Parts: sequence; C-alpha cells; structure tokens
Amino acid sequence: MKKLSFQIAFGGISSALCIIMMFSVGLFPVLVYVFPMLSSLVIFAVNYECGIKTAAASYISVSLLSLILSPDKESALLFLFFFGCYPLLSGYIDRLKSALFRWVVRFAFFNAAVAASYFLLIKLFVAVELNEFGKYTVPVLLVSANLLLVLYDRMLRAIEVVYVRKIRKKLFKRK
Repeated sequence: MKKLSFQIAFGGISSALCIIMMFSVGLFPVLVYVFPMLSSLVIFAVNYECGIKTAAASYISVSLLSLILSPDKESALLFLFFFGCYPLLSGYIDRLKSALFRWVVRFAFFNAAVAASYFLLIKLFVAVELNEFGKYTVPVLLVSANLLLVLYDRMLRAIEVVYVRKIRKKLFKRK
C-alpha cells in the first residue's frame, strides 16, 4: 500500500509540475520547445521511480490537460506526439539489437510525430498557406529538427545518469 500511495503522490505532483511548465509557455513563448522537453524529463523520472503504468497515466493526463489549458497548442501537440511519450518508448527502442535499426526507429517515430503535430496545428488551429519561401523552410526545419533529435536523445541519456547518481539520492534520501 505504501508503494501505491507513493506512486499516486509522485505521479500527481509530477503531472502538476508538467502542467505548470506547459501552461508557462504562454508566458514565455520563446520556451515553446524547452518546456515540453523539461516536462519529458519529469515523465522520465516518474517512469524510473514508479514504472511505466504510472508514467503513462501522467503522460496521458498532462497531454490532455495541456491541450485544454495551455495557450500554446504547438507545445501541447509536440508534448502529446513526441516529448511526452519518448521517455516511455526509449527503453523499448533500446532493447532492439541493431544500433542502426534503433536509430531508424527513433527517426521514423520522431518524423511521424512532428508531421502529425504540425499537420494538426496547421489544419485545425491555424489556416496557413505556404508562399514560395515557405516551401523550402519546411524541409530545412525538418532536417535541423532531426539533428536536434540526436542531441535530445544524448541529453536524455546524460540526465538519466545524473538523476540516478545525484538527484535521486538527494531527493529521496536513499540509494
């Protein structure tokens, strides 16, 4: 029972922290990509401490509430389609035997998530027509975003080491 109450409390507090960050994008629009990334690190901590079920519940609740409450739908959709679920799926992707295949799966998932989020953003929330210059910005942004995926994945792995070795010990006063 103690473990279940810890999971509920930790998942709820972590979800609240994520919602605050997602809502804060409206106050700090320059952090439209940073706050979903930071929220994904919180989801990672929930996954590490409480397991995949509690982390998935936190991810779903944060996704739905950020779609409703967040003034910036772009960050909410990016969290829904990529940043929120990537920490949950990365453990399964890491179990694949071939390193090349792992990266193919990561890039395929990332590109599908980005395409889905921006398709919904453009079709449902903003009616945007791309002019002559805009035709070339989409491929350039997608290539640069794929490069950032590599950096994000490396950052997630580095944060995992720091969390396990330093933060977790101080946060819970245990090993």
